[in-house]
Amino acid sequence: MALAACARSPEPSESSAVQAGPRPTSEVGATASIQPDPRPGSADDPCASAEPHGALRWLHDDYDAALACARAQNKPLFIDDWAPWCHTCLSMKHTVFLDPGLAPWAERFVWLAIDTDLPRNAAAVGKFPPQVWPTFYVIAPADESVQGRYLGAASLDQFREFLQHGEQGFLESQGAALDEGSPLGRVRAGDRALLAGDYQAADVAYTEALAAAPPDWSRRPDVLVSLISARHKAGSHESCVALAEAEIDRTGKSASAADFAQRANACAGKIADQKRARKLREKLAARLAPVLDDPGAPLAVDDRSDGLRILREIRVALGDTAGARKLAERQRALLDQAWAEAPTPFAAMTYAWPAAEVYVYLGEGQKLLPALEKLEAELPNQYDPPARQAWVHYRTGNLDAALSAASRALDRVYGPRKATVQNLIAEIHAARGDHASEIAARRAVVAIYEALPDGLKQPAALADARARLADAEARQPSK
Repeated sequence: MALAACARSPEPSESSAVQAGPRPTSEVGATASIQPDPRPGSADDPCASAEPHGALRWLHDDYDAALACARAQNKPLFIDDWAPWCHTCLSMKHTVFLDPGLAPWAERFVWLAIDTDLPRNAAAVGKFPPQVWPTFYVIAPADESVQGRYLGAASLDQFREFLQHGEQGFLESQGAALDEGSPLGRVRAGDRALLAGDYQAADVAYTEALAAAPPDWSRRPDVLVSLISARHKAGSHESCVALAEAEIDRTGKSASAADFAQRANACAGKIADQKRARKLREKLAARLAPVLDDPGAPLAVDDRSDGLRILREIRVALGDTAGARKLAERQRALLDQAWAEAPTPFAAMTYAWPAAEVYVYLGEGQKLLPALEKLEAELPNQYDPPARQAWVHYRTGNLDAALSAASRALDRVYGPRKATVQNLIAEIHAARGDHASEIAARRAVVAIYEALPDGLKQPAALADARARLADAEARQPSK
């Protein structure tokens, strides 16, 4: 997973996972019950199963129907790669996607939401994988070419501009004037290179786009995030740091500023010159703090919370533990208020992971458990609330309760996320000193990863799971 978003908020090796097939209903006001079967579009009308969510009508977990619908209507296809565990994904669903300002775009796209953990979505995820959660795509349906790609949270204005540029690419794919040398054309080339895993080509394309664009280009902040992400993914830490040093002041006031700072901070931790790293981190902190202090910045609560966490991580890296704690307390208060004011339990689930992380950081994880237990009762089919309870119990030393909650989550979870929950169970057994149960759980993690269909396979995670299993087996007491 890694970067910003729900990749803006990489979960510490916490573990949360999932089992086979369900999805939340698209209706935010519902209790997000899970439907075990897909709702494919009919052969006569592939668009028939679209469901309203605000001004937009969404197809869910049926790429073939969405592609057929887009072809039948000759419209670009918008794809939301999301997952129920991803707080940034949920935030976008409950904020930007419900904003009336998207109404003019409703009929100009076919809208598809893909739960990236569902096994039945494996082929679509393989074609259009998330780099972070959420990742958004605009696709030309005739040839399934990528006309736009956006990483993580967006403000309403950023999102509308992304849609505009994606639509422009779609029109160009149909024969409109094409200028691949324009800033937008170079961004598109970078998006396609990243999709192909060619980080060097993506770096070149994004760099050329930024060089060709005017200094006040409105897409500069999110393109900078794409560029620094390419360098981070490629392990080009020196050039990542150089980019941050040169561009941090041009990252705007949206979530892109925090996303950029997070990657820059990660790269700073990888270079040898620690004086340079410290200087960059001081600059990152000085840049990010005023954005988070600005009540007019276009930040959802989740964006602001994530920014506070990222700034806290920078302050920790600078050795400022007192400043980091103040940021954590501020983040906790923000999340407490947002949770209390959430219109539905599903909307409140947006804040479950960020709250769990910050409460545990403050040494007060037990205080959050009643709210997580209530959320589980309100959303009995969702795996995320018991998974968060399990992690909090584990981190606070209540191992019996942790195992019970993780077992409940395991019954509901699916796809790659199931391995994450199973891994947490292994960690709980290890902490209990139950070596045999730890080995059994680690074998189950490996088996889950090995059984994932193409498109959902995670080679790095599988290699890590095998290494952990080998280590556990090597520690097995002799009889």
